[in-house]
Amino acid sequence: MAPQDISQGPSRRNFLKGAAAAVLAGSLAGTLGAAEKPLGTEPASAEGSPLPFKIGVSEIDITPTWKTMLAGFEHRTKPSEGAYQPIHVKCLTIGDGKNKVVYLVAETVYFDTQDRPWGIIDAINKELKRKHGINPGQVIMMATHNHSAPVMGDERFRAWLVEKSIEAVDKALASEREARLFFGRGSSSIGVSRRGTDMNGDDTWEINPYGFHDPEVVVLKFVDRAGKPIALSFAYSCHPTTIGSNFVGGDYAGFAQAEMSSRLGGIPAIFMQGTCGDMKPDNHRPESPFNFYAPAKVHVDEVKKIGVRLADDITKALASPMEEITGPIRIGHAHVEFPVLSAWTGTNGIETDAVADPSKPLSGPTRRMARMARRVLASMDKNGRYNVTQPGDLAVVRIGDKFVHACLPGEMCSPIGLRVKDELRGSQVMVTAYAGLYIGYFPGQAQIAAGGYEVFGNFHRLPYSPEAEDVLIYSVMQTVKSLAGKA
Repeated sequence: MAPQDISQGPSRRNFLKGAAAAVLAGSLAGTLGAAEKPLGTEPASAEGSPLPFKIGVSEIDITPTWKTMLAGFEHRTKPSEGAYQPIHVKCLTIGDGKNKVVYLVAETVYFDTQDRPWGIIDAINKELKRKHGINPGQVIMMATHNHSAPVMGDERFRAWLVEKSIEAVDKALASEREARLFFGRGSSSIGVSRRGTDMNGDDTWEINPYGFHDPEVVVLKFVDRAGKPIALSFAYSCHPTTIGSNFVGGDYAGFAQAEMSSRLGGIPAIFMQGTCGDMKPDNHRPESPFNFYAPAKVHVDEVKKIGVRLADDITKALASPMEEITGPIRIGHAHVEFPVLSAWTGTNGIETDAVADPSKPLSGPTRRMARMARRVLASMDKNGRYNVTQPGDLAVVRIGDKFVHACLPGEMCSPIGLRVKDELRGSQVMVTAYAGLYIGYFPGQAQIAAGGYEVFGNFHRLPYSPEAEDVLIYSVMQTVKSLAGKA
């Protein structure tokens, strides 16, 4: 074999081999470089420069040590038998040196209720004002709507929740430290619409992959001067109803929080519930793709798998580039009277037969909007004011020019959250529900004519008017605008 002539450079074969090796080496270097960067880290901040925020965070165990009735499922007729996981009240404080917002998030079904207030919110606010000078307008109380928590009718648990919530704020304030804040978005498929539609346009309770749903996961990450995560909050819209056993626990959200805390080195992770009124975990069986699996038969390991799936989706969001949030903190509130259809009569099945009755001009499935219009008008006085309204309160937190957090009351359904995000598109938007006093289910305009559980699931057992959505959205947007440019 003749010696190779190297004067003219490498042969084509050797060149391609060398190029391939270089590409592979570069690919491996990139992979190793990415792997070396801990999850959720950001570039370090310059020494000596102040960070934009001070944040405090805490979590306090509120798992009852006694037997109690659990919330959320009618099939429960006996007190709790123990706990498959602890539940908590968590506190997150964010301050800019001038203003401060205090989030209290409880793994309960709600914090307090409008129709029969227990005084929980008032008691907490009164004590926070006395101890720390915190005004009620600075405090946002939210529930994860956990269905594996005690009923709020348990007087002992209510007192326990008040005591532990105040303790959570005490600890969060004592832990405050400088931080930067980052916003990210992802998506998850663990939730699915529970509202189907039959041939008459009426609601059916089943898994509906084509129904309204909001797959977005919103992630707020707090990092220290070195760029290391020190706290995490995430929002997603899905009922915590994966399990209906007689044991206390945090459902999928509890497992998602625990998993994210573990993945990020033990930092606190806080779940904030979105507009999940019409959303449930998609825990069907392959042989029955449109039916929810009986909650009481679901084992804890299955619930954990769903929580870990959500954690995987959050991890993907954290691994993607995130936007930094800076600027002053501003908080606004609005009291709203939501219109109710007091003229509604009968059940959802009224006059919705597949074949219209000629003696009833507005009967049949194609006349639902005409019947709705008639009921809307009949629910008002001659001046266009509704005869019955449901009071509710909402809050908006703005940070800087782009971040908006809409905190809504009650069980808002997914069309509401989607519309808020739509009207604020281009901003960094987070929409959560179950804030403040609970006002029952709140469906979207398009859902009301179809009826169903969410439509009649408010205190009046009568639907909200289709105009209620417009009233709510207008109040949110006016509150957002009122905070623009304020220091």
